[in-house]
Amino acid sequence: MRRTVLALLALLVLPLVTLSAGPVRPPVAVKAEESFFAAFNHDPREKAAPLRPLWMAALTDPTDSRTWMLLGLDHLWLAAEGDKTSPLTVEHLVLSERFLSRAQELDPSDHRIPSWLVPVRLSLAGITGPRNPKEQKEARDRIIRELLAAYAEDPAFHSFALALVSFDSGRDTPDFQRGLTALHQTHGACTGNPENPACANRPRWPHNQEAFLTFEADYELKARNTARARDLLLEAQQRPTYPQWPFRGETEDRLKNLDAYAALYADGDPGNDPPHLMASSQGIVCQRCHLGP
Repeated sequence: MRRTVLALLALLVLPLVTLSAGPVRPPVAVKAEESFFAAFNHDPREKAAPLRPLWMAALTDPTDSRTWMLLGLDHLWLAAEGDKTSPLTVEHLVLSERFLSRAQELDPSDHRIPSWLVPVRLSLAGITGPRNPKEQKEARDRIIRELLAAYAEDPAFHSFALALVSFDSGRDTPDFQRGLTALHQTHGACTGNPENPACANRPRWPHNQEAFLTFEADYELKARNTARARDLLLEAQQRPTYPQWPFRGETEDRLKNLDAYAALYADGDPGNDPPHLMASSQGIVCQRCHLGP
């Protein structure tokens, strides 16, 4: 079960952009959202604290898609950074899938949701789905089509999720190469359009750039592109917000051990691969991008 939820938290690093203009939301929904981001951006020990106010908001206005989305994301957060041996992790995945699906039903125009919903469904399929390898692959391919469709519409936003669900594939597999290509393309696109919310650092994702570049460097290390990985890590250090990034030690560790980590990726034994930045075995995932002062 640990492997099936390995990538889940990191999906919360995807920017949660401000609600677009629309119907006025009830004050209880606005307060519940503030509660979620107070924990998410500043106090990761309080993962479960927003659940009560979010539920109160959902019961006050059951048609508010953003409240259901945040409920789904809170359960995703709890699954990604919780005890991987606990049955409650599966419960959080089930609830996350239900609430994110409800948000999608209420607002089909929110095209960000597949980047969270598809990996949840992949994890649940790994836990409760078919055991036959052929059927497993068919189920995975069926689920991931939605993410591929979303990626085609908005590559900059969905490239991270696409790469994340592919990282554990073999270096020479089509899945891994697709993830690597997605990161390359987004890097280039963001260089040309730094104001795209998916490319920028903003108050609710203050270290999006540092985390993206370090994760991309991990991909390059696994792909045996050591020089490219070094360039990305040095680029991360040039970001104005890098000195305030709580996890800058991850970047510095890779620079110190670049050749050693590249060798571990290349030795044919996936069991000794260094953990990538968004691996839930690290203990903290979502805050790589979101933890602020």
